[in-house]
Amino acid sequence: MLKIKYYFILLLFYGCVEHKFFFQISPKGTYEVHYSAHGDKMDLLDHDFPIPTDNKWSIHSTLNEIEVESYDYSANRIFKRNEKFPVSFFNSDSIYLGSLLKHPISIHHSNWFFWETYSFIGRFEGRFIEKKYPLITQLIEAKDAPPEKWIHEALSFLLLETLNQTEMEWNIRPIVESELKKWIEDELQTVNDSILFEELDYYKNLGLDVIMQPSSPNLYSEMDSIFKLLEDELRITLELDGDEFDFQLILPGILESTNANNIAGDTLSWSFDLTNFMNEDYVMSAKSTINHSHRKLFGMIISIILSIFIIVKQLRKK
Repeated sequence: MLKIKYYFILLLFYGCVEHKFFFQISPKGTYEVHYSAHGDKMDLLDHDFPIPTDNKWSIHSTLNEIEVESYDYSANRIFKRNEKFPVSFFNSDSIYLGSLLKHPISIHHSNWFFWETYSFIGRFEGRFIEKKYPLITQLIEAKDAPPEKWIHEALSFLLLETLNQTEMEWNIRPIVESELKKWIEDELQTVNDSILFEELDYYKNLGLDVIMQPSSPNLYSEMDSIFKLLEDELRITLELDGDEFDFQLILPGILESTNANNIAGDTLSWSFDLTNFMNEDYVMSAKSTINHSHRKLFGMIISIILSIFIIVKQLRKK
């Protein structure tokens, strides 16, 4: 697994990947999804945005062909009516779900006999960079002029949040927190940026030792797991920088509402990247309706016949 010390290199020499999704919903509510990706092989295979790989997808790939500058990968699948779309395509336990980019998508079809409704709601969950490590926001916006101490800030957050999420005794926590903050201020913040890049694992372990030494050994495994989740979350966020996402959608019936970036004929589209979901969720939505006028006419006729039948029956009784 890539370590944090390589983040800076990744940011300067990342491989951009174009991710494209095409959703087509049928009048019966089933929907077909075509995914395609084009870009650097390493970036296609890393975990920032895992590609669909299970046998439910029909897959075509050039990843195993001779070495070239960029590769293509595509996957196609038909989903049942109201079937859930994967929140993530990652299918291993080597990374915690909390670290991954999650993209829940709901496609719902309702049949009310006289009319049918189709809704599409897709969401790329925000990474909340500004709240966790503000200097990384500046780093993403100006990679050619990285802010000083951004890696110090990131490591400090990982350590403090690891402590915050650990179930520790109430009387021990203030002591450990005070020692950790003192270590960050007196030692970590005095380390030169370039030295921290080169020796990040060393300082990471020093910081973890500050947390673990006063704590019960029973908490060590929990602390390691929490730190790994947070570290992977940061790594994945940084690796997402440079990737582009394009969603296209075709709905049956008459379009009622949407927040699509563009509408061309019957095709809705959204285009976005990390900057659109780095501090909040990026939401895509659309809704359409099919009105069955012949069913309404048939219903009116049946209603009239029933009304006449009831009236006649009541008159006969009188």
